[in-house]
Amino acid sequence: MKSAQQESAGPAAFVLPDKQQTAAVPPPSQTPGPDEEVTATLTVPFAAGITDIDVGNQGLVKDLASRLSADKSLRVQLMAYASDPEKNTSKARRLSLDRAIAIRNLLTEGGVERTRIEVRALGDQGEGGNLDRVDAVTVKR
Repeated sequence: MKSAQQESAGPAAFVLPDKQQTAAVPPPSQTPGPDEEVTATLTVPFAAGITDIDVGNQGLVKDLASRLSADKSLRVQLMAYASDPEKNTSKARRLSLDRAIAIRNLLTEGGVERTRIEVRALGDQGEGGNLDRVDAVTVKR
């Protein structure tokens, strides 16, 4: 298995909501509760079969940790996905869980309480795009 430094999946994308754009309804797994508002989404790509966060993307996750630490009304939902060439759903779910835990650990090292981090290992259940990713959806209560 190659390390994240050997095989980069590309840069993470940090998206802030734009009120001038037409908002799309998020998938049910990302729908905020009645007292919550999505404030940002950070997408961290991973190389196929890799659970380590690419060095280039660790800084963005640490920035997110700083933001969460500074504003106690924010929490984060980690929606983790993974592809598996063998089409083994169980294996994909375990890989996605390992990725979410890696990001959760980086967030807790940055001072974010675990109770403010929700982990969802979705495996290969994503729709379109790169399945090898974790979406960190920041919501405000």
